Amino acid sequence: MIAADNPDRLCHRCRRSARSEVFGPPEVPESFWDHPVFASAFADRDMGALLAAYRHHPQHVNRITQDRMATWLGISQAQLSRYENGENPIDRMDRLRHFAAVLGIPPERLWFDRRGPAQPPQTGAGSAQDVLGAPWDAPSIARSAEETTRTDLAISRRAALGGVAAVAVGPALVEPLQHWLSPLQPLARWSGGTAISEDELTALRQVTDGLRDWGSRPGAGLARKAVLGQLNELAERLHRAPPGPTTERAFFAGAELSKVAATMSWDAGLHDTAQRYYVLAVRMAKAGRNDPFAAACLAGMARQMFDLGRPEDGLELVQLAQYGTRRTATPTLRAVLYTREAWAYAQMGRSQEFQRAVGMARECFAARDTVGEPHWLATFDEAELEGVLGARLRDLARHDPRQARYAEQHIQRALTLRHPSKLRNRVFDVIGLARTRVVTGEPEAACELIRGVLPTAVKLGSGRVLRRLQDFARESAGYRQLPAVRETLDAIRTLRSA
Repeated sequence: MIAADNPDRLCHRCRRSARSEVFGPPEVPESFWDHPVFASAFADRDMGALLAAYRHHPQHVNRITQDRMATWLGISQAQLSRYENGENPIDRMDRLRHFAAVLGIPPERLWFDRRGPAQPPQTGAGSAQDVLGAPWDAPSIARSAEETTRTDLAISRRAALGGVAAVAVGPALVEPLQHWLSPLQPLARWSGGTAISEDELTALRQVTDGLRDWGSRPGAGLARKAVLGQLNELAERLHRAPPGPTTERAFFAGAELSKVAATMSWDAGLHDTAQRYYVLAVRMAKAGRNDPFAAACLAGMARQMFDLGRPEDGLELVQLAQYGTRRTATPTLRAVLYTREAWAYAQMGRSQEFQRAVGMARECFAARDTVGEPHWLATFDEAELEGVLGARLRDLARHDPRQARYAEQHIQRALTLRHPSKLRNRVFDVIGLARTRVVTGEPEAACELIRGVLPTAVKLGSGRVLRRLQDFARESAGYRQLPAVRETLDAIRTLRSA
């Protein structure tokens, strides 16, 4: 019964219960988590499926909408929808822990964290926050590189994968990097060691060129420690070197090595480590007086954010790079940055801004002069431009399926232009083309493409290639009733377990 003086439709007790469900999940008994609705989500270790199962649990008194759960989790309804339907995998440790804590998932059921709730960031060397917070002067930058590589070399890859830390995101990532826009802090005194000679620089350049090439070969993980060892040795030398032109050029070589280390770490799934080396690359490029290369490293960091489902953070990094090189960027660098800007808009479904950024990228690319471009932009050729645009149109097709046929055209052109030696790039193109065929409702044709590229994927041993195959598996799962799709998904699962 509702009291005569109560103008509400609910009694006080019911209103209090409803309020608790609006502002937070209801209390549930231990048996709640034993219900069969959770079985496949726990078996597949899929947090997105777990969120969907929680919402549809039959024991809830009131229906839990996506809007309500998104409010509990502190995300948007659109983000929750992408998590639940598998568009964006939840692989960030901080987000997994946060969602588990909000919903009250029992600790013994957590497949990703046997250590309990998240701990405060450590203050020792080795985290992205440490590198981000270090002073922006040349000796401090050299010291950061030396300490980071020393710590990394002492940790086995298995241990690193077992204790993956959360990447820095949002203001914690972008605001410290804004120091890159300011002049390098001047020092009245620096080390009195001997200057780096031209012969040393020549030898360093040869080693750096060789290690950079290893990053795109099959089995590149074997080269990662070689890159870290060279970077550690260089950082020790820079820590003792006096200021001067050769020291600045050595810092730039260190920036190139750091970027290679970041790419290798990202490929291995070590996102926190990759971010740390990207930050080091930006800082060392700053000490090397090479702002355009620092901008290219920021573009690499933006790609990592896109990979993690953080397009807003990626866009801020790209805009920071664009502003910092507004007077110094070459046409090719401008084209690269515009493609990264388009990448963010595609993920966010902002078609008009996407088309504008693509138009600017094409205009800048057409104005390039290959003779005047730096060597580290040589890989951004017409094939790469077409491949990037095709993949981004595929991203946009999630919001506007009409874009899928344009994505296919660009990816086909990229495959035509790619040199046969670019194995990993070609594999990415084929997987992208297959994912586009899924969008256009051609799952069997998509699976034929995937089966053709699986032997090369096995040979490459690339973590990023495997993750793109997993994306394909998730997106094509709705066609699992087709024999060709089941066979292809089983082959991908076998590759993943291997």
